[in-house]
Amino acid sequence: MHRPDHETDVGETLSALTDLVRAGKIRAFGSSMFPAELITEAQWTARRTGTHRFLTEQSMYSVFTRKPEGAVFPTAQRHGLGVLTFSPLNGGWLSGRADLPAGHRASARPSQYDPTTPAGRLKAAALTELAALAGEVGMTLPQLAVAFARAHPAVTSVLIGPRTAGQLDGLLPGADVDLTDDILDRVDAIVPPGTDLDPEDNYATTPPALRDARLRRRR
Repeated sequence: MHRPDHETDVGETLSALTDLVRAGKIRAFGSSMFPAELITEAQWTARRTGTHRFLTEQSMYSVFTRKPEGAVFPTAQRHGLGVLTFSPLNGGWLSGRADLPAGHRASARPSQYDPTTPAGRLKAAALTELAALAGEVGMTLPQLAVAFARAHPAVTSVLIGPRTAGQLDGLLPGADVDLTDDILDRVDAIVPPGTDLDPEDNYATTPPALRDARLRRRR
């Protein structure tokens, strides 16, 4: 389920997906960018109604987008969900490219690749420190980014998005590196755990209670 649908009861969603499993059209299903409370609600609903349950959660996760560490990952662990993280390079920020604002992603979302915005300045400053750390430990910045995402015990798989064979070859060594505690401590000092340097990176759907003022005010 690619983003939660706040307008549809999760029980209805699970029932429809269970029908697909029973019909042999799919084997299993998972959620993507679900908040911890909805992951929990879905698990309880499946148990109560006898439907199949979400088996995986796909979360955006990188050194620059660490919000899932606070609640989503622990919730997934409690319920035995696999966690498939995506965007370990934060859409290119951690790729090591010097011309990032001119990249193909920046053409679609230029404000999120502008190093002069408040969030852009935070990322640029962190990049300098992360690149230095990667050099010290004999890795490229992208390899450090992949190794970081893989280091979390909740993470089952790190989804990468190379566009060329060369990019793939450059990323794969990061999957074979186990970062030591002292390296992870230094990453934590650069970007604190549970922190998203740019809130706009987390492009999950906005809950109705935040979108509609009427839901927050007594009448």
